[in-house]
Amino acid sequence: MKRGLLLSLLLCTAPVHAQTPDLLTGGDYARAFDSAQADGDPLTASRAAAAMAEYRAGGRGWITRAVSAARQAVTTRPTSPDTHLALGSALGLQARAGGFTLGALNSAQQARAALDRADIQAVLAEWHAGAWTKAGVFSGGNASRARTLAAAARHAPDNLFVQAHAGLGLALLRDPQARLLLNRAAALEARTALDRDLQAQARRALRELH
Repeated sequence: MKRGLLLSLLLCTAPVHAQTPDLLTGGDYARAFDSAQADGDPLTASRAAAAMAEYRAGGRGWITRAVSAARQAVTTRPTSPDTHLALGSALGLQARAGGFTLGALNSAQQARAALDRADIQAVLAEWHAGAWTKAGVFSGGNASRARTLAAAARHAPDNLFVQAHAGLGLALLRDPQARLLLNRAAALEARTALDRDLQAQARRALRELH
């Protein structure tokens, strides 16, 4: 899918920009961010900063870095679904951290616009579910739309990214189908640190369903 860069291991003498994907998939998110910034790779920088915020409790400073780098990535590659996914993900983190404020609502709407352009149904399902749960009709989220988008996960039963995000969205709605998708995500092979961190998130959501 749109996240995850599985590359061969590189020699320790390789240039910084060649090491960056390995730092990211290896879970060294802070160093991956610094390396990507130094190499002028805003997409990887945004992914790394978002991972620091989401999986390492890095705080709002990392969310700000993720949004800034993603905006730069979109400016550089405006037609790339990857850059819009990164921006939508970063803005989603910003909206969540903002609580019930107009600023958070604005971030959420911008996140949806970016995710619409990325056109990844599982992530859109999670956005609609989260927005609906947080602020109902005022958010622009739609619970029915979330369920419809999440249903597309059946076409990618072996994709951890799809199963986890669709399941996380349904879990927010307390939908009975959430358990099936999250169990599937938890059982799939995790090949990178990003996969493992997302899988851990899916398992936590499963425990909260009990």
